[in-house]
Amino acid sequence: AVLVWAAFNQGEIAEDAQGITTVIAPILPFILVVGIPFFSLCTVYLLYRLVKPKPSLRIDKDGIDENASFVGVGQIRWDEIERIVMYSMMGQKMIGIIPKDFEPFLERQSGVKRALLSMNKKKEIPISIPQNASDVPLEAVLEFVEQFIDQEKIG
Repeated sequence: AVLVWAAFNQGEIAEDAQGITTVIAPILPFILVVGIPFFSLCTVYLLYRLVKPKPSLRIDKDGIDENASFVGVGQIRWDEIERIVMYSMMGQKMIGIIPKDFEPFLERQSGVKRALLSMNKKKEIPISIPQNASDVPLEAVLEFVEQFIDQEKIG
């Protein structure tokens, strides 16, 4: 809403600019060009998930089905996982999945999702599941996942 208001009042903002606004006023067009489409996509995705909900995280004998965000990788088979770790980023607990090879995950994606996921390619932990994606504490999720991994190694 603020971005839309700023779009219609851009001239007035530039004229009355003082303090920090003098810095923001010249880059306001860029903020609008990037901000409005980005937040519009976020809203569309949120509405889509409300209308057509699916679990953000599913763990079964085949692997982990990760759809925690717009760039969720989908199914990760147990044999594709090298390591799973618990870590914290900016105060939020995460489960990190380190695949044996990240390329197959990219190849399964299309368009924008592939481009966004490819940014994670060089990260130490390319697949992350945030605490807010699970109703269960991540420690319990990690313990459950480790049981499946142990069964995969035995079986």
